[in-house]
Amino acid sequence: MHLAAASSGAGTTQILGSVGLSSLAFSVGAIVVMAIRNKSKVVKRHFDDERHLAGLAATFGILCVLAGGTWKAIAYGVHDLSSSALSDPNLAGSVTPAGIALAQTILAFLPEWKRRVPPAFFGIGAGVSWGIAGAYWGILYKLIGGFLERMA
Repeated sequence: MHLAAASSGAGTTQILGSVGLSSLAFSVGAIVVMAIRNKSKVVKRHFDDERHLAGLAATFGILCVLAGGTWKAIAYGVHDLSSSALSDPNLAGSVTPAGIALAQTILAFLPEWKRRVPPAFFGIGAGVSWGIAGAYWGILYKLIGGFLERMA
């Protein structure tokens, strides 16, 4: 009988082993969908408040950008949809990327939404826009992104 330490290529800095960013994005995306549906008792316990759902969705948006490929396209698609009305020159003039980040963050976290899709929608857009805006938004993006990269 031979006993050896598991060597799956996971470094000491990886919390979950060698899961990978795409797998983590898929898993967090599944939790976002479950939280929107609000049917699972376990998920409902942690994400019953729309603000928690918005935070999870923002984390999902950042994770998708980090994962790249199709995940990045999905996150940027949601971001573009949620920011298109905010950056319409007929509506708000010339809104900067930081202004879009601020508006999406406000729309994700402050209103008392009756439905669960808007905070998730604006949360994903906010997570992506934090990386685009830079400055303090970029610090928040890099902080969350660094933690997520260590998890994968």
